[in-house]
Amino acid sequence: MIIMDYQKIGLRVGLEIHHELNTNEKLFCSCPTLLKTKEKPDSTIIRHHIPVAGETGKIDVAVVEEIKKRKKIIYEIYDDCDCLVDTDSEPPHRPNQEALKIALTIAELFHCSIFDEIQVMRKTIVDGSLPSGFQRTMLIGTDGWVETSMGKVEIEAVTLEEDSGRLIRKDNDSATFRLDRLGTPEVEIGTGKGIASPEHAREAAKAIGDIIRSTGKAKIREGSVRQDVNISIQGGDRVEGKHVPSLSLIPVVIEKEIKRQQELVKRGKKVSRDVRRVLPDGSTEFLRPLPGAARMYPETDVIPIRTDRLLKEARKNLPESLKEIIKRCQKLGLSEDLAKQLANSGHMELFGKFVKMFKVDPVLVAGVFVNTLRDLERREKLDVNQLSEKDFGELFELLSKGKVIKESIGDVLKLKLENEGLSITNCVEKLGLTPISENELKRMVKEIASKNKGAPKGKIIGLVMAKVRGKADPKAVMRIVEEMSQ
Repeated sequence: MIIMDYQKIGLRVGLEIHHELNTNEKLFCSCPTLLKTKEKPDSTIIRHHIPVAGETGKIDVAVVEEIKKRKKIIYEIYDDCDCLVDTDSEPPHRPNQEALKIALTIAELFHCSIFDEIQVMRKTIVDGSLPSGFQRTMLIGTDGWVETSMGKVEIEAVTLEEDSGRLIRKDNDSATFRLDRLGTPEVEIGTGKGIASPEHAREAAKAIGDIIRSTGKAKIREGSVRQDVNISIQGGDRVEGKHVPSLSLIPVVIEKEIKRQQELVKRGKKVSRDVRRVLPDGSTEFLRPLPGAARMYPETDVIPIRTDRLLKEARKNLPESLKEIIKRCQKLGLSEDLAKQLANSGHMELFGKFVKMFKVDPVLVAGVFVNTLRDLERREKLDVNQLSEKDFGELFELLSKGKVIKESIGDVLKLKLENEGLSITNCVEKLGLTPISENELKRMVKEIASKNKGAPKGKIIGLVMAKVRGKADPKAVMRIVEEMSQ
């Protein structure tokens, strides 16, 4: 096996980590940050994007390339999560103060120099994902760092921006975007010097993600995290690998791009400055030319934002480190693995709140936020982000009062997600999952045992559980069967 000398080949790697923030409202309007799944849109609009030179008099090369495609852009609009701001038919509102505070907190955690005043900028993007043709973005802090096993990696910039619309379908003539995600606040973390190898890039990306999630304000849903990798070697040029789907694929993408550039240099060919789409195996394909500085210009509809008040609040409430969170969770009885998963789930704040508020086993509460929600997402393909703090509060209150048992939690939440108008209590009643009393359970065990005289205890337990599924604790059933068999 040949070990590559990354310093000798002049490897330079930069990461761009995009992570949505878990706010109730979008960045420049008061619409909720929902994702629509199966519903048909309430309306659609069609637009064609045309390039216009900014104050510099130049049109960015990436913009020119995209416009050549001359695609018709279709936008799907939902009345409950989109408004005139999203369609660029109304000026942006005052920036979301919660999102600004979270971004300032993240910049502090990365030890950044934070600006006294933030200027909202427009970044030209004409792939159709934004009806306006630009993305609003704010530089929050610069010159920070994140610690890794190989030393500090520079954090060049922490940026707060609005997320784009979701691509639903496309063909040669048109592309359809859904505007539900458009405007969701997200931070972008850009690294500078310090990444020494492909594997080190993976470690740095994980460290960055851990810090963002430690705030408890990172949105956890499909597409909420996107990772781009910039790569160059001596004799080559900067290439951006767009949307690396997992941490484990980052080293693979870098290794394959190194080999691709080395082959081009060896054949005497120029390495072009491109954005390349990352494929499932870690290889890449051309997407568009790498954009330049000509696509950025000031947003004139939003006044500059003073940071002193929000920064003061952020500094007073800096979150614990991941290690501190895990240690605290372990004291409550959680395993190290469950504690890590909970810390990265985005539900740490709610976990702490409900453990204090209700007499419910902390391990059970953590299991709901980690395992139950994951199963609903993966197996049932449901958007668990539709569940509100009120929904969880109602669930844990019912659990603490013995009005629902832990084995039925998944069924209750599934019905709630499939029927938005129902409350958690309604779901329990509709499913007929109100727990039966101890006396009723004893009567049922006695009845089944009398009909199956001589049957082993295991069979009796199975017959009872089949009848009381979701309405009785299996441990209680086993205890009563054991008592009656003596």
